[in-house]
Amino acid sequence: MRRLSVAVVAAVSVVAFIQFASAADLPLKALAYAPPPPVWNWTGFYVGVNAGGHIGRNPSTASDITTGDVIGTFTMSPAGFAGGGQVGYNWQFAPNWLFGIEGDIQGATGTDSVCGGTCNTFGFYFTDEQKLKWFATVRGRFGYTNGDWLWYVTGGGAWAQIHNDYRVFNPTDFEASANFNLSGWTIGGGVETHLWGPWTGKLEYLYMSLGSFTDVGIDLANSGDTFTMKSDVREHIIRIGLNYKFY
Repeated sequence: MRRLSVAVVAAVSVVAFIQFASAADLPLKALAYAPPPPVWNWTGFYVGVNAGGHIGRNPSTASDITTGDVIGTFTMSPAGFAGGGQVGYNWQFAPNWLFGIEGDIQGATGTDSVCGGTCNTFGFYFTDEQKLKWFATVRGRFGYTNGDWLWYVTGGGAWAQIHNDYRVFNPTDFEASANFNLSGWTIGGGVETHLWGPWTGKLEYLYMSLGSFTDVGIDLANSGDTFTMKSDVREHIIRIGLNYKFY
């Protein structure tokens, strides 16, 4: 019986060794490998929308041109909402630098008014109200990219329309009211990031210098004097945007 048990153990050991040796000869199964996510590339056309706020800092002078008198100096600050859309193209190169071109157009709601002199009396005084109705820019963009992030500076041409209402009470009143189409330049900067799929989001600041305008009125009912309101137009814009890039 003892010899039988030893024989059985030896047989089982031989079978186990043979199975282990056979398994060692089998090819190893390759480990599962997840490819890295694709690296975001900024090159391509894009369109988008944006929204934010704006505030003007417009040094202004009211004058009586007939007499040569300055009747008031002040700064208009039309402030409000601005929103619109943009379209552009980016070239990524070398490999962390970017150059692009972008155009945008915005509607605006900013308005401000001022009263000078003996306001709301029977004496001499004037009022002025300015409204920024819209603005547009065409700009170059130059920036540094790091994967999903882009930091950039931007600058180019700018255009806008200002509506001005100028009234002089002397003691009866007359009004000069007109739309002024202005052009100038803009400069600024921002940061943009890849969100998901073809979408990116950005935060941007722009400073616009739009030249000046002069609103003119003649008081034919009283003195016949020519009154002018001259303003230099400077705007600060901060906005967020959402872009869709075409592959």
